[in-house]
Amino acid sequence: MAFDLQEQEQLDSLKAFWQQWGKWIATAVLVASAGYVGYKGYTLYLQKQSEEAGTLYAQLERQSEQPDLAKLKPLALTLQKDYGATAYAARSAFVVARAAFAAGDLATARQQLEWITKESADEGLTALARLRLAAVLTDEKRYDAAITELNQPHPASFDALFLDAKGDVYVARGDKRAASDAYKAALAKLTGESPDRQFIQTKLDALGG
Repeated sequence: MAFDLQEQEQLDSLKAFWQQWGKWIATAVLVASAGYVGYKGYTLYLQKQSEEAGTLYAQLERQSEQPDLAKLKPLALTLQKDYGATAYAARSAFVVARAAFAAGDLATARQQLEWITKESADEGLTALARLRLAAVLTDEKRYDAAITELNQPHPASFDALFLDAKGDVYVARGDKRAASDAYKAALAKLTGESPDRQFIQTKLDALGG
């Protein structure tokens, strides 16, 4: 009987606990379940986005073998507009920028590279886009704008490349002293036997050291 009484007390305690907290527990379970379902749904959505973007990018790459900006730009625009969060969007901008630069369409090349600097979350891709954008701006004789791009924050691993690019801008502007200083600073940033060392040194020597 004592055991039955103890068991009954436990049951009564459990009932009381459930009456007080049961609704909150059920709600928490539902919220957790909804969160899990939402997470799974979002993961599947991202996977679907990536697959669709990959298919479009493959078309873009095939088209880029015989570059036709009239055909490349719509594909890149779709990737950037509908799949901007994927890596394929930034890569498509690089493809179009390269084709546009080769065709002498500096405005399109600049626009594509600017899109990467504004929209890409990848620091490496953004830094690479800034380097190429600075080259385009230099070709447009927009030297101050090129230097502004090269003054933007970037990963430390790009320091030498950014300084080297600054040297190129200063050379184009006719400022040999600033170019020499930039090349020297770039060399100081290089470690070991970097393949860029000889190239930068050659440019520095051409300025008279």
